Amino acid sequence: MNILWRLLDLGTVSGYTMTNLYEAVGRAVSAGDAPNTVILDHPEAPFVNIGYHQLMDKEINVGFARAKGFSLVRRTIGGGAILDGPWEQDYFAVVRRGDPECPATIPEFYGMFLRPPMYALRKLGLEPSVRPPNDILVGGRKISGNGAITIEKANVLAGDLLLESPTSLMSEIIRAPSEKFKDKLAKSMSEWVTSISVETGEAADRSEVKRLIVEGYGEELGITLEPGNLTPEENTTLRTLVEARSTEEWIFSKDNDLLMKMGGDARGAKVRGGVTVSEAVHKAGKLVRVVLVSEEDRIASVSISGDFFTQPYTGAVEELERNLAGAKLTEEDLARRVKEAFERTGMMVFGASQEDFVKAILKARFESG
Repeated sequence: MNILWRLLDLGTVSGYTMTNLYEAVGRAVSAGDAPNTVILDHPEAPFVNIGYHQLMDKEINVGFARAKGFSLVRRTIGGGAILDGPWEQDYFAVVRRGDPECPATIPEFYGMFLRPPMYALRKLGLEPSVRPPNDILVGGRKISGNGAITIEKANVLAGDLLLESPTSLMSEIIRAPSEKFKDKLAKSMSEWVTSISVETGEAADRSEVKRLIVEGYGEELGITLEPGNLTPEENTTLRTLVEARSTEEWIFSKDNDLLMKMGGDARGAKVRGGVTVSEAVHKAGKLVRVVLVSEEDRIASVSISGDFFTQPYTGAVEELERNLAGAKLTEEDLARRVKEAFERTGMMVFGASQEDFVKAILKARFESG
């Protein structure tokens, strides 16, 4: 059976457009106002792109990024901080849930829609593999990062193939605790990130990469992509989203929430008698960062951030933070509060378990001194 989808080949776009376009299309696909869609585009200029659950000031050297003229972007998909730029080819698959082409679970969704970019890499003479849940590797090094999000009744896969790999610039953007660590970060990035040009020994041909991705949908999934355009309604939604999400209020919204909770106090600082602000990072499948305000043996407030993914992407972590307020700093009470929040919101987390959140909070408590 020949399955027809829409192809939006949009060329160069701004960082704000790239990180909101899939939502505008996702809403239209969800409502049945647009067909399932594949989007191909790439950034017109470099921009900093942090995950929805991350803190901009904790993850990014904001001063350096601003000095370089890079836009600061906070996307609605989880995952880690990255520097996007013209050196990549981005792709998005927007699929209505319930359609035969949409697998029931996010891991299966990844498995299916990573096949077209992997097809493209194989056709370029490379041997890609998947590092679960969502990285594509060549020779053990990352050449493609991917994320997924649910938008109303649609699922979205967002990913890119690196044509080049500006690892030195990336290491300057990511906030490091020291110059020594920054040097290690730069070296490690060059060791675990690669690109099509590095692997083939030739300059990557963007038009050929795009052609092979489109071909991969046909060969791997039996989906024919027909060139199309954004609808007027999608354009209107996109403009509204970009206007709202290019503001400092949105970009630093989680940072500002943290400042309110912490009262502007530094890590590990005693606020007043019996009250402490502390911080810890726990390595689960992804990183979980906790900034904790504790009073005696209870949580006064807590901020949870990291490069994990959640479903739903909005509201669930915030509900978890609210439910933890007042909890005793014991493993038993924390586990109960975390479980309650997960059950109430229906939250699923990719890259961390309920137990990981408990461990991160306890680690913050004991690292407070």
